[in-house]
Amino acid sequence: MYPVKKSIMMYFVFIAAALLLFEFFCDECGATSKAPQIPREGHGFSRIALMPFLSGRLQASDQTIAKPLSKTLSQLTFDDQSLPEGSDTTMNRIVYDALKHRFPERLVPADLVSATYRRLSGNPANDTPRKLAVGLGEVLGADMIVVGTVWRFREKGEIPENPASVGFALYLVRVETGQRLWHDSFDGTQKVLSEDVLGGIKQIGMGLQWLTVQELARYGVKSMVKTIPLH
Repeated sequence: MYPVKKSIMMYFVFIAAALLLFEFFCDECGATSKAPQIPREGHGFSRIALMPFLSGRLQASDQTIAKPLSKTLSQLTFDDQSLPEGSDTTMNRIVYDALKHRFPERLVPADLVSATYRRLSGNPANDTPRKLAVGLGEVLGADMIVVGTVWRFREKGEIPENPASVGFALYLVRVETGQRLWHDSFDGTQKVLSEDVLGGIKQIGMGLQWLTVQELARYGVKSMVKTIPLH
């Protein structure tokens, strides 16, 4: 009986080893069932630039658009007409600082981008974010351009019932093809404590303080920039 038992044991050992080898060599066999990913060769780049922020919204969360970057600048929309002057400049600075932290050696300086952009833009009826991003990248010699739009930038009021609120979006464009590689948006208003006692405010690490609109924007930018699929 001993030889029989030994043969059975060796059979199961052989099967187990075969299964391990199959899993090892087919580690990525199920990748096609996942959400579409950016091709691996699209991750590398040498220079990235942040195009000056646009004021307005390209697409609403409940009304997605197939090619939002192909809309003209004259088609940008707002939640209301009270976007404070300079909101685009402030958002540009916040996003630039975050990109500088992540890509310190490859981010094109803001003053060079601004001077170049002024020579390219000027016709809201014909200019599109995609056209401007590609043109800007070609002149700067950048592989990637980050396009940002802001449609709400409301500072907190004197009472908790008027908290800070900000809405903005970021898009990553490959200059060579004009392809949108990535997109994310942040549309947030800090809730009053009576609505969210130790809930979302604590969970996102804001603590129990009332944030300024810039603090809220920095939180949103930080959480978004770290997900940009570049290495």
